[in-house]
Amino acid sequence: MKRLVYLDWLRILAALAVVTIHVSAGVVTDDAQDYKSPWMSGNFYESISRWAVPMFVMISGALMLSSTRNISIPAFLKKKLGKVFIPLFAWSSIYYANEVRKGEITFSIHDFIKRISTDDIMYHLWFLYMIAGLYIITPLLKILIQHAKRTDIEYFLILWLFASVFSNWLEYFIGYSFKIELFFVTHYIGYYVLGYYLFTFEFHAKWRIVMYIGGIAGFITTFFMTYHESLKIDEPLEQFWYDEHSPNVMLIAVALFMLFKSTKIGTLKLPWIGSVISHTSFGIYLIHVLVMQTLYEKFDFVWINLHPLIGIPYKVLLVVAISTLIVFLIKKVPVLRGIIP
Repeated sequence: MKRLVYLDWLRILAALAVVTIHVSAGVVTDDAQDYKSPWMSGNFYESISRWAVPMFVMISGALMLSSTRNISIPAFLKKKLGKVFIPLFAWSSIYYANEVRKGEITFSIHDFIKRISTDDIMYHLWFLYMIAGLYIITPLLKILIQHAKRTDIEYFLILWLFASVFSNWLEYFIGYSFKIELFFVTHYIGYYVLGYYLFTFEFHAKWRIVMYIGGIAGFITTFFMTYHESLKIDEPLEQFWYDEHSPNVMLIAVALFMLFKSTKIGTLKLPWIGSVISHTSFGIYLIHVLVMQTLYEKFDFVWINLHPLIGIPYKVLLVVAISTLIVFLIKKVPVLRGIIP
């Protein structure tokens, strides 16, 4: 398949957005901020970035489910799961060793096996467990997709929207929990299929405008409702509106995907550094937490405290630049490149 520039742009933005989420987290969860200007700045950057992981999943779904390559299930799983499990073991080991070094945990083989088996080593590595599950069901999902009409896929997405997106609002506002079991269409499989759907089919201009308006509304809702609901609780942050399966976040992800697919923005030539970030985006995701921790612990002279309005972008660019350089160098070493697919 010809490489699509708009998907590269989306990878770049998603990589920046993931780092933004984790840099901003320290601001919006700080009890001392008391919803003043610093907290509001952190909330702004969180609200504008929460679509990041759904976008990575949508890009994967667009490429995996649209592929016409005829490959056996064992061969597919060997290829794809190798690109997940090798990095998972490698980066789990690296982060585990770093936690042992800091005295956060005590080393033992049993403890490591338990933690890697239960996704209990570092908070962002959950993505690898999730994407592995999607890859495992992809061969079966492709059979469904290949024989499905557009209306069939829309039915699938409607079920997902109800069971995994709008049901969250139903429970949050009314306290009702949807009990009919629709596990097959819940959680990130919906974003996986949604990515394929938006990638494959064309949409009339009026529907694209609706999507863009929905994206703007999604951001505004995320920002103001997070602020409004956080004021009601005895915690610095109400995170419901940040959830990747909240309708507001989903609307932002859809709008951005369609914006880059359907407008000239998505055809803009990638600068050299943009191409590098796109090719290293998965590696940036894997390593950026370690870079953040190291800068905070060992290089506080560059991890300076500025007002979050400018401090967060500064730290994001710093972390992304360092992460990109390290990943770029790792990919140049044959014995190491396997830990960053």
